[in-house]
Amino acid sequence: MDALAPMRAQGPLRTLRMSETAYEAIEGAIVRCELAPGTPLVDRQLSEVLGVSRTPIRDAMQSLEAAGLVVRTRGRYSVAGFDLDDVRELFEMRRLLEPPGLERLAADWDPAVVEELATFFDGAPEPGPPGPYEEYLARDHAFHKRIVALSGNSRLIRFYAIAEKQINRIRHYLAPGYEGRMKEVVNEHRDVCEAIAAHDLDAARAALISHLEAGEATMAKYLAQQQEKENPGG
Repeated sequence: MDALAPMRAQGPLRTLRMSETAYEAIEGAIVRCELAPGTPLVDRQLSEVLGVSRTPIRDAMQSLEAAGLVVRTRGRYSVAGFDLDDVRELFEMRRLLEPPGLERLAADWDPAVVEELATFFDGAPEPGPPGPYEEYLARDHAFHKRIVALSGNSRLIRFYAIAEKQINRIRHYLAPGYEGRMKEVVNEHRDVCEAIAAHDLDAARAALISHLEAGEATMAKYLAQQQEKENPGG
């Protein structure tokens, strides 16, 4: 719960936004993996840390459960876990939802949008030890979200938004698994950007799918390693 302490240090949350702000504080800690999968979420403890009554915490728990970030077992809440099936399903969903944005862009290759995406990672700091993972992860997330938004399909965009917190949480949890291939990750993004700059839809789509497939394989491998550490021989 230490991850939530800064919220308490800012003073009691405003009454009108208690449930919303409690939700945002807990959600952020879960997505950043400051609250690890399986962590018990006790309303009394959370109310003390955040400086609110237990009612806003309970409201937040219900919303977080609906978002798939929290689970309830026998009336007790805890941070939702994730397994190999979750990783596979989320990446399968991304391979379906992200390419339409490139296809819509290719309809007219709007110069401003092409320039935006082609230079999206220009000036980005090199991630990985001792580089800033967090900043690169944020830019990575923004890049893929922007591609989805280009589809112009409001339902597709909303559907992606429902799952993006879970996608981002997996990014954070499994970021250490990228330590051995961060150069490849950077190059994969550059391949997408360069194909967009060249107005080559087929190459852009192929580079995007290849990047997502490589990400899935890396995350699946890292997740298996973590599970083996937690349950050796099991």
